[in-house]
Amino acid sequence: MKKLSLSGVFIAAISAALATTAGATTLLQMNLEQLTTRAGRIFRGTVLSVQRGSVELGGATLATITYRIRVEDAFKGEFPAVKDDLRVVEIRMLTEPKASSTGPVRRVPLLRDLPQLEVGRNYLLFATRPSAVGLSTTVGLGQGTFNIQGAGKDETAVNQFQNIDLFRNMTTADASRGPISYADLASRIRALVRR
Repeated sequence: MKKLSLSGVFIAAISAALATTAGATTLLQMNLEQLTTRAGRIFRGTVLSVQRGSVELGGATLATITYRIRVEDAFKGEFPAVKDDLRVVEIRMLTEPKASSTGPVRRVPLLRDLPQLEVGRNYLLFATRPSAVGLSTTVGLGQGTFNIQGAGKDETAVNQFQNIDLFRNMTTADASRGPISYADLASRIRALVRR
């Protein structure tokens, strides 16, 4: 009887530990230098279209979303011209399948940290190299997705984490949080890519 209760307690403890960690997402916090190093492509652009689709992988069908983006400023990677000077890149990411409207079952999003880009919006993106099946994402998810706002010399950039620790452990003393000058950020990225 004592053996049964001890093993029951052990199983309950393991189950509780697994249940609490199963829903948690761990994301490596990266500074600008790490984002730049890990990105296969770094560019600024405007989202032209968004299209849902799917990809077959390991016998499963995974939901995807493809963003077509007009490249306006290229920092790292290849961006061949499609027509004249127009450069367009596609990023195909995993996404949540469309919600089912039948029955009482409620889906909990597993990929809630993936960036969601909007048509017509301008972004600075640190993208991974596409996988063998063409999947890519932004480095550090929301860390590598910067919204561009303002115009001219008043343009600012802010990632989905409000630029927290963007310059952590770098030689700069800048400990900014929130939007920063796009011109300054672009200059820093170019310097890091040239290294």
